[in-house]
Amino acid sequence: MAKIRITSKGNYMKLRKALNPFHMRKTINYVCNFCANTIESQTILRMLIKMQNGQLQDATQHRNEKLLNILRYVQNHCPYYKNLFLENNINPNSLKNFGQIPLLDKATVRTHFNELLSDEVSSLSTYTMNTGGSTGEPFEFIVSTLAGVIDKVHQEFVFKTTMGYKEGDKIVAFDGSTVPEECIKSHIYWIQKSDQDIPYGRLSYSSLYLTKENIQYYVQNIIDTAPCILRGYPSFINSIAEYILNENINIPFKVKGVQLTAEMANDAQIDNIERAFNTKVYLQYGHSEVCVYGFTFDATQEYYCSPFYGYTEVLDETGRPVDKGEVGEVVVTGFYNFAMPFIRYRTGDLAVFNGDNNGVVALQKIIGRTQDYVITKDGEKISLTALIFGQHYAAFKHIEKWQLQQDIPGKVHFRIVKAKNYSEKDEQEIQRKFRGIGDIDTEFKYVSSIPLTKRGKYKFLIQNIL
Repeated sequence: MAKIRITSKGNYMKLRKALNPFHMRKTINYVCNFCANTIESQTILRMLIKMQNGQLQDATQHRNEKLLNILRYVQNHCPYYKNLFLENNINPNSLKNFGQIPLLDKATVRTHFNELLSDEVSSLSTYTMNTGGSTGEPFEFIVSTLAGVIDKVHQEFVFKTTMGYKEGDKIVAFDGSTVPEECIKSHIYWIQKSDQDIPYGRLSYSSLYLTKENIQYYVQNIIDTAPCILRGYPSFINSIAEYILNENINIPFKVKGVQLTAEMANDAQIDNIERAFNTKVYLQYGHSEVCVYGFTFDATQEYYCSPFYGYTEVLDETGRPVDKGEVGEVVVTGFYNFAMPFIRYRTGDLAVFNGDNNGVVALQKIIGRTQDYVITKDGEKISLTALIFGQHYAAFKHIEKWQLQQDIPGKVHFRIVKAKNYSEKDEQEIQRKFRGIGDIDTEFKYVSSIPLTKRGKYKFLIQNIL
């Protein structure tokens, strides 16, 4: 029998630590989780490829099996759901009364944080997510590493099938990353990320520091980097695109595609980005809560929600499923966050439901948040889409950026960053249309910039009534 040679006291202590039952248990758990994650991710990738190639005619059975699996899991491991199912007579072995499960929202997660955690959370590989959400109020939850792995599988699959992504292609992100002060002083407004971030962007440009004075540094570094794929906030990438177009800058490299995510994108932004980078724009829909992954792959800009990621519903204000072509709130159930499962989670997003085709839920359009409405003097709600994006305003050709704020019904504050040729006629056009659409009074404030959220996102409407 071979003898183990201890060459130093330090090595002896390392060996003792490695053989400690607690550390051995952690190591075994890590290895088991890693193997399980790898097997499941490869299974999901094969299913996605089969669906893409037309070899999987109906994903409904797989989706329903995964839905039942997470229902049984929360019944056995999450105190919150065990009590909820008991109180509402929910059978986790059947989907017949799935629609009777009360909806989950952020307030409930905050109140019942510990009860929502799985009793297996200590043995799972996890990470903590902190997000300000659309309201800016901090929101924290725990995520299984497996859920993140499945998200990466979807991300790489979409890049390969829509843009022709190949391993080694440079992907850059446009988000709200924080950049060290010493870098900013040197006009460096981007950061390198780890290899784990590759499908989301190995290099991240930050929207938090973008100004008219420094945008040239962003564009020059993009040209120097020559990325194959751009991914990020529509408002941020659009600002870069507008500068490229206005300055007649030629992009001397081929961009395989641009993926817009995290904000609602409008047609004008998409057009600018496609012209500036001479490529196609694709949209992606998802959340940090890892419950839904929607993506587009053609010019219709219709989102297809993966049946291998989560279960997607579109519900009206009474909680009932909407019909095809109707608008409702997107409500989701994730399949892979076993650390802190979210069942029938309210996203706050409004979408046009376009049917369930063989297990794949289609969203014709994401039209904003449930609070993206302006309230008239009579208390009627008018969506931002109907008021702004669905109209043609000549004035917007003379506006660099804008933002609405509503504090009382029937009146909005309109913040505007003027572009060249903005005049009183533009203000009059906006006033006339707002009164014509919903008898809404407008008060204008001209500013030099529009502040971003803490995460670097751009909000079209600050609604302080809803």
